Amino acid sequence: MQKKRWQKLGLVSVLSMSMLLTACGSTETESGESASKEPIKIGVVTSKSGALEAYGWQEINGLKLGIQYATDGKNEIDGRKIEVLVEDDAGKPDEGIKKARKLLEEDNVDILQGSANSAVALAIAPLAEEYKKIFIVDPAATDEITGKNFNKYIFRTGRNLSQDAATGGKYAVENLGKKFFHLAPDYVFGKSSAAAWKAAIEKSGGQVIQEEFAPLTTQDFTPYLQKAAQSGADVMIVTWAGAGGATLFKQINELKIADKLKITTGIPDIAGIKAMGDAAEGLQGMTAYYYGLSSTKENEWLVAEHQKQFNAPPDLFTAGGFTAGIAIVEAIKKTDSTDAEKLIPVLEGMTVKGAKGDYTFRKDDHQALQPMYIVKLEKQAGADHLVPVLVQELSGEDTAPPIQN
Repeated sequence: MQKKRWQKLGLVSVLSMSMLLTACGSTETESGESASKEPIKIGVVTSKSGALEAYGWQEINGLKLGIQYATDGKNEIDGRKIEVLVEDDAGKPDEGIKKARKLLEEDNVDILQGSANSAVALAIAPLAEEYKKIFIVDPAATDEITGKNFNKYIFRTGRNLSQDAATGGKYAVENLGKKFFHLAPDYVFGKSSAAAWKAAIEKSGGQVIQEEFAPLTTQDFTPYLQKAAQSGADVMIVTWAGAGGATLFKQINELKIADKLKITTGIPDIAGIKAMGDAAEGLQGMTAYYYGLSSTKENEWLVAEHQKQFNAPPDLFTAGGFTAGIAIVEAIKKTDSTDAEKLIPVLEGMTVKGAKGDYTFRKDDHQALQPMYIVKLEKQAGADHLVPVLVQELSGEDTAPPIQN
């Protein structure tokens, strides 16, 4: 009976410096070019602990693999080793600021990358402008990063919440219902998600009649789910991030919410899919990435190499980190520099070949336009979780978010 209910659901390391350094800091080649071989330092601030720890590790592993892929396994550019320094923000904005300043002032990193937590990414963003360093954002998704809090040093390979909404909102209105209830976490990610979905739904002719925001640490979602069931909505939108999602979907199933209204959500990472259990068979939803959806040579390499190095396939946010690594390497190769003022005009409008295909940094707001997916969860022989099977792929242009900066 659970299967039938879900079938009704809708979308839902420090390397030494070159011995060529002189007392002045470098030597000159015959052509006059600097022979300094100082490492290129990329500073990552993300969640290695806390609610979004899994997302942070996906991002870190993806970034390192992207650098490896773009440098043909050498992890260097023109003899300069690439060094990745990682600091744990624990999902706390104040901690993120402290760790970013350490990377910028003590470690002298050339480029920043991160974070898994949108509030942390928003807190770090002004530092990129203050220190004039490129900040490649992924997987933090809140619109404000490339919207009202944007500055010219920010580029994002991760999708933003308006891209999620553009992927799923129109589909939901056309296929699921017209009146919506939205449940989201009570911090910047959840508030931004609610605003993005509301705009997309109203644009498509639907209406959000109620929004509820639960603390990220919520363990019992019963009060919120009861409100959804009593709201008069046709569809419940579920936005969540981190470990609490497993509890949320378990309680959705236990309370038989799917018997009362349809549900639309983003398909989570593999651990999240496992937590949803077989009862989620038939669930359709939007997703930014699943390793079995793309046949690009970049994705084939990523899947094989990730399996080789980590004994597991890449996950939901590995692809964004992977693309960030490729973008950093390609931009430095083109400019022969880590100077942000030289990198910015090269990155603006640049198309990067990533795991999903083409990612293009829009010049207006430096948000990467990229393919997005609608999938359906199905059982497959040999798989230890329900597998997202492609229903529809949407292009970067189809899911382009509004310019909000």
